Amino acid sequence: MVISQVLKSGSTSHSEGKQSRSYHRERDNNIVTISQLKIALLASATDVQSGLTELSLRVDTSTEEGLRELLQESILILLRNSEYWTHHINSSQKIHIDKAEANFNRLSLEERSKLSSETLSNVEGNIKQTSVTSPDNELAMYIVVSLLVGTAHDQPLFGDIRTPDDLKEALNHLGSMPSDYLLKFELIWSPQTENESLTYDEFITEYTNMVELV
Repeated sequence: MVISQVLKSGSTSHSEGKQSRSYHRERDNNIVTISQLKIALLASATDVQSGLTELSLRVDTSTEEGLRELLQESILILLRNSEYWTHHINSSQKIHIDKAEANFNRLSLEERSKLSSETLSNVEGNIKQTSVTSPDNELAMYIVVSLLVGTAHDQPLFGDIRTPDDLKEALNHLGSMPSDYLLKFELIWSPQTENESLTYDEFITEYTNMVELV
């Protein structure tokens, strides 16, 4: 199991041009939203693992443009493999900015605690890679991708998700947000390499709360 982590924080920037007052109020107030989408895919979706690895190594996450590219491109990879989706879990809640950092970090640690090792990380452009020797996975079945996002929205980004269409709508909403709304983003997938995947026992042990898409 491996992790690609991208985490960036900061205040929103002021875009040029005429914008509505409601836009400025939402973007510049003291309320932010922390959202998480976790998607389980069948292990045969090997393009997801290779695509996320290539993307994380290529994108310059030390820039706002690179961070946004990472979010959008990772969403595209997931959408292009929607036929492999099996389970999901999601959350999105507004929170005062003073508590947002701690909340984001708690969710990040919860997700990273599921990983046996971190072999790939890209934190603000600093890439680290290590290799591990993994035992053969019999009855390998799943890949899990997690998107953890902090945005300047003052309302949750999505509600109940039950179907693949609901999940597609939530992903599209994340990918189409205004550029200066994206404050933080962490991308985690498990496992990373194409020849590894989670067994059914590993999946139900580490991701007990995920629900099947209908």
